Amino acid sequence: MRKIAYLMESASTGRLSGELARREGVLREIASPGTEIDIFGLEPDPEKSHLGTVESSYDAALSTIGDLKCAMAAEEAGYQAVIIPCGGDPGIAPLREVLTIPVVPPGSAAKHICSLLGSRFSIITVGKGPVKVPEIHERDGLMKLVSIHQTGLTVPEVRAKPREAYEAMVREGKKAVDEYGAASVTYGCMSMGFLMVDEKLSEEIGVPVVNPVKAAVKTAETLIDLGLTHSKRAYPVPPSMK
Repeated sequence: MRKIAYLMESASTGRLSGELARREGVLREIASPGTEIDIFGLEPDPEKSHLGTVESSYDAALSTIGDLKCAMAAEEAGYQAVIIPCGGDPGIAPLREVLTIPVVPPGSAAKHICSLLGSRFSIITVGKGPVKVPEIHERDGLMKLVSIHQTGLTVPEVRAKPREAYEAMVREGKKAVDEYGAASVTYGCMSMGFLMVDEKLSEEIGVPVVNPVKAAVKTAETLIDLGLTHSKRAYPVPPSMK
């Protein structure tokens, strides 16, 4: 039996409702037989459980503090892998420093799968700000990434306006394929992933679409099955914790 935690400090594990409960259901549908996967949180009051939003480096820094607490509690509770709940993969280094179990970054997992499917791929994401392709080249070592396309929508807007979000994803996906020669695309936002429109979008734009939600679950399962985790030579335990 595999046991995977999808980190969300602001959730109440086992007592979810609304969108959080729907998302946990999606994760469980993706998971293989023999996998137990939970949205794992530390919020004691189910009425206060909520979805966070990461749309800047500042948001990412704040979310990492909660993810660290949540991840350490998940490992102590017997989970065999944890998934970062954001397509931007915030906090990957500190999380791997404090954990021994696999820490799966969904954005990176999806991008690596894209790199296996062709010579060029693109990312569709939220926001309107400047794109940072060189930063992803350096961080993930993926020189096959050719473009990042923003929908102009915020994360809350993706959740609230799924039809508008999908139309924007089609528009930007076609641009990635037609103007940049992308052979596959993925998302830079987990809320896009939880729309579960990747197969429909793939038919619309004519190339494979890699959903980071699915990629994260399957990567976590694979690492557990292979008995692999991150190298402590690359992510040593912080001296302050020894």
